[in-house]
Amino acid sequence: MKTKSKVNIWWRYVLLFTALLVSRPTFHFINQALRGHPLDVHYFLSELSPKKVFSGGLDNGDGGADWKIGKPKATIWNAEQLRSLPDIRNFALELVNRDRELNNLKPLQEDSLLSQAAQGHAEDMLARNYFNHTSLEGKRPRDRYLGVGGSPYVGVGENILKGHAHGFGLTYGEAEKFQRGWMYSNGHRENLLTAEYTKFGYGIATGVDGRIYAVQMFAE
Repeated sequence: MKTKSKVNIWWRYVLLFTALLVSRPTFHFINQALRGHPLDVHYFLSELSPKKVFSGGLDNGDGGADWKIGKPKATIWNAEQLRSLPDIRNFALELVNRDRELNNLKPLQEDSLLSQAAQGHAEDMLARNYFNHTSLEGKRPRDRYLGVGGSPYVGVGENILKGHAHGFGLTYGEAEKFQRGWMYSNGHRENLLTAEYTKFGYGIATGVDGRIYAVQMFAE
């Protein structure tokens, strides 16, 4: 009887651990779907893989059925060190081009105007506590790009993300996590893997409460 009782307790712990493991990606999947940005089904395969669980989250999986995602450039040795904004921008561009090249697309070039527009939007969302492609005044990505001197003759795309981390969050680990999230989100990945885009901008703003807003901008 004692042995049977111990087995029952053991299975309860297993079920509890499994429920905790599955609940976070499940809630994230539902939340993204409700926001109109459904996640690729392969997100679950990558999120629940033993390799990711036991690597501290530094594993991107293999991607989807018709697209690939690269191995993390952030490692346990460099993921948590605080970085400057220029360092994060350079790293974010490396991640984007890593995934574009894996999917047989030309790399993007950093564009200072796109980065200026992206940074302004990230800081505005942080300062006024909202999360949307449209600002509180009704300005959209194209408006922000034109506002910093961008050309009216090019197409513009934007990805945004709101997260939370300890400290200021300007780390390679956070940038890697954001890129992974965008790649597994169908709509965001479409921007990342649009063949016509040639230019890239990145903005990121963090608050003392750990909130992080990151913005990617793309242009033809």
